[in-house]
Amino acid sequence: MIFRPHPTRALAALLCAAVPAAAAGCAPADPVAEAEYYLDLSDDPMAASDVELATVDGTPWGFTDVADDRLTLLFFGYTSCPDVCPMTMAEIDLALDRAQGAAGSYDVVMVSTDPGRDTDEQLRSWLDRFDPAFQGVRGDIDATVEAARDYGIPIDPPQETEGQYLVTHGGRIAVLLPGGEAAGMFDEGTEADGIAALLPTLADTLL
Repeated sequence: MIFRPHPTRALAALLCAAVPAAAAGCAPADPVAEAEYYLDLSDDPMAASDVELATVDGTPWGFTDVADDRLTLLFFGYTSCPDVCPMTMAEIDLALDRAQGAAGSYDVVMVSTDPGRDTDEQLRSWLDRFDPAFQGVRGDIDATVEAARDYGIPIDPPQETEGQYLVTHGGRIAVLLPGGEAAGMFDEGTEADGIAALLPTLADTLL
């Protein structure tokens, strides 16, 4: 089948191309506003958690310690997670690769939701499989639960039931401003293309 554009739509496209993009009806759409998989909190960001944890090299770390000239993609997960966590980190890594120049405006931090088993060495080694620049953070599980809930991400302390070790955690990716406030959230399961599509605009508007 040969597709032929509708003449009215073709004329509208020509008119839009012939005038400045800012003209009424021809302005480019806002990808952030149109992305159903992204919760935009930029008008009223969530306050930064005041919980103190530590990086995998033992340096004290708080959510207000994120870079002051970049945005931070924050994820709560654990290294023995069978599916959601490795898939999420892989999608973030791929999204940054596809975002090209915009990637330099982002840091990535993963906070362990299973600090009892995720040693510093284990967390660092696991993150290196995706990108050695990804930062690993861990600390007391109760403090971790509190921090996640400060950002509206529900997690529960690990539980061992009938021989099974369960770690329950939300899968959203928070976008933190330089002060640690959350300016938005990617839904759990958002793929690399969806993340990459918003990274340049978020960097332009939030930094």
